[in-house]
Amino acid sequence: MIWGNPDDPVKLWRIDADRREQERAQAKEQMKREREHHERDVAQASAREEIAELKQRLAAVEQQVASFDELAQAVATFGAAVDNKLAELQRLLTRHAELRQAESPQPKGFQGFAREKGDTEVLDLPDFIRKMH
Repeated sequence: MIWGNPDDPVKLWRIDADRREQERAQAKEQMKREREHHERDVAQASAREEIAELKQRLAAVEQQVASFDELAQAVATFGAAVDNKLAELQRLLTRHAELRQAESPQPKGFQGFAREKGDTEVLDLPDFIRKMH
């Protein structure tokens, strides 16, 4: 309720000032909502860009992991092939050594001392120290 003369310029000025203050508060609130909406949109766009970048990096990592799996498989296959070939080579070298040993005559070397009967049995060793008494 307005007291006094409704056409009083001070009262009209106050009513107009209150109305403008309310409009200004509404405009500030609207600007604040718009700014928050804009900031949210910018943040969402930035988040989408980061997510897209992370998805690309994840795809690259998955591709590298697949490449490493293929490499590991190839290395395991190669290792098995090398083991097989080394076993075959060892078998062939053993067979070759057996054949060469059977073909070749025993080399002449140290024939032993005169009093030895065989390679493992020694009857007496020569006396290198002369007894002087």
